[in-house]
Amino acid sequence: MNRNVFSLLFASELFSCAIGFGVMILLVRRLGPGSFADFEYGSAVAAWWLVLVRGGFDTIVYREAARRPRLIGRFTNVLISLRLAAVLVALTAIVALAWSSGLDRGRVVVVAGLVLIPSALASDVGPRASGRFGALALAQVIRALGLALSVGVLVAGSTDAMLAAGCVVVAEIASTIVLLLAHLREHGSIRPGFPDRLGMILVRRGAVAGAIRFARVSLYAADVLVLGSLATSASLGPYAAGRRVVFALLALGLVVPSAVAPRIARAWLLGEGEARSLIHVSMERVLIVAIPATFGLMLTADRWTTWFFGERFVEGGPWLALIAARLPFVLLSNLQQVTLIACRREVWALRLVLGLVGLALAVMVPLALWLGVWGVVVGMLLVEIGGAVAGWLALARLGLAPSWHHSSGPALAGSLLMGLVCLLGRDWPLGLVVVAGVGSYGAVLLVLGSRRWFLPVVARRLASNITGGPAL
Repeated sequence: MNRNVFSLLFASELFSCAIGFGVMILLVRRLGPGSFADFEYGSAVAAWWLVLVRGGFDTIVYREAARRPRLIGRFTNVLISLRLAAVLVALTAIVALAWSSGLDRGRVVVVAGLVLIPSALASDVGPRASGRFGALALAQVIRALGLALSVGVLVAGSTDAMLAAGCVVVAEIASTIVLLLAHLREHGSIRPGFPDRLGMILVRRGAVAGAIRFARVSLYAADVLVLGSLATSASLGPYAAGRRVVFALLALGLVVPSAVAPRIARAWLLGEGEARSLIHVSMERVLIVAIPATFGLMLTADRWTTWFFGERFVEGGPWLALIAARLPFVLLSNLQQVTLIACRREVWALRLVLGLVGLALAVMVPLALWLGVWGVVVGMLLVEIGGAVAGWLALARLGLAPSWHHSSGPALAGSLLMGLVCLLGRDWPLGLVVVAGVGSYGAVLLVLGSRRWFLPVVARRLASNITGGPAL
């Protein structure tokens, strides 16, 4: 694979994430708490069912097409046929949810759900199978710019939630057109039809992977789905805004598991020691960023919500703080599940995720009825902690679980100092707090994080003082 092309795709993803986050801030400010709550609920429902449309058989098709590039055209026909069949199921469920949500929010949900249709028609098998990611990068950039342009021009006030959902659909259509033109130029026309024998084989092979993804995304969306059914738009809006901030960081953190999964699979073939060492390093790298991000967001949450979204969302600070507490557990749990799949334990991963879904239903619904938004936030935090613990136990059964603390000592020590800076700097400008907090964390990490030379030297000196011998 051409590294420059891969770098181009990665850069386009970062660009799209940055533009998407900016668009989200604009939507929050223009729509206000109530309308943004309707938009966020519709987006969560659409993203939930999008996993069914772009599910496990996508991965299987990409893999098989890479092995048989001459069949890319046929694989594309089969994949789009399977996606369109899934769209019928998904849109039926979305209409039912929209009908139960009331007229105003229901219309937003229906419009948001229309994004499934252009997404199902995305002809991306050729670029992904061949490793030529130029078309994918261009499609991502077009989607991001189209969304930013349409939202900036069309969405003006609190009555435009349905229009905002339509902007997402238009941006997805523009992205799909880019991929379609690239496919027509290289592989000819697309002719979807009833899935043949090849399609049914792909469905069976992708069923487990698709079920894992659907269950996991169900967990990601569970809080918004529950609150959308129980809470008013006014109370859901500040929560949804804070949630978007945390999930923007989560999206960047999920890049690590997808990138390291093939390496874990190869290391597993070499033995438990190699795989355990790689898992240890991967978890350490995740936590070295997740822990300070969590501390920083929790201690400055009220200032971030006001800075991002305005004074109308000041009450979203406590929600942002509690949602941020989930960040390290979500990232660890996801990495653990990816590791199980890489080590050919797909059924274990599926059981783990289904167990978490069952735990969420058992915990969140009673807490939501009892405590409202607070109950949902606390319930999701308990579920994610349970997921991280269960994932570690599953890896322990394979002999792959690293030490329980995952070498997070330096990150915790640096985060504590950073937290002290945040508390002392409550009256400082937010930019100064960020610089001082990051600097203090980096200083501690620079010293304690270099334990490969620092701690052994200290240990040898202590040993020499005790024994009276020379330090080796």
